[in-house]
Amino acid sequence: MRDDLIALFADPRRAEQAVKDVTALGVDGIRLASPAPFPVVHLVHRPGSERHLGWFALGGAVLGFVAAVSLQVVTSLAHPMIVGGKPILAWPAFAIICFELTMLGAGLANFIAMVAMSALARRGVPRDAKRAVASDRLAVVVSIKGRTSEAVHAIKQALAGAEEILP
Repeated sequence: MRDDLIALFADPRRAEQAVKDVTALGVDGIRLASPAPFPVVHLVHRPGSERHLGWFALGGAVLGFVAAVSLQVVTSLAHPMIVGGKPILAWPAFAIICFELTMLGAGLANFIAMVAMSALARRGVPRDAKRAVASDRLAVVVSIKGRTSEAVHAIKQALAGAEEILP
């Protein structure tokens, strides 16, 4: 016996009602795979790793700023040229490069973290649900591991509006 029931819905409103019905039975751990950000997604959404995305961007920004300052200080000291009577380490001239590398570091770190977290988030969804979502349907995944046959039957009744229920 499989550990998950996968209910496939073409209509987001029916999927939303099914999620509410299953939740009313006291079932937790409902997952939803959706090809688009339908409102039903927010019913089962729990804050996950995406709330850490800002910290990755901040880390990338700090790293970019440190790299910019280091690059300019090392370059200025390696090739000392006095321009316009300014000191060798003229901090106002560093502002543009510091800003650019700070933004580059933040953007790059944010992109890499988002791609990595998206790849990791899909690991929790069964392969059948991923295939169903590729065909423009919503997949409601309910874990039935360790549940009695009466509870599984009640969950199937709550998911009755589905086009198809995969065992």
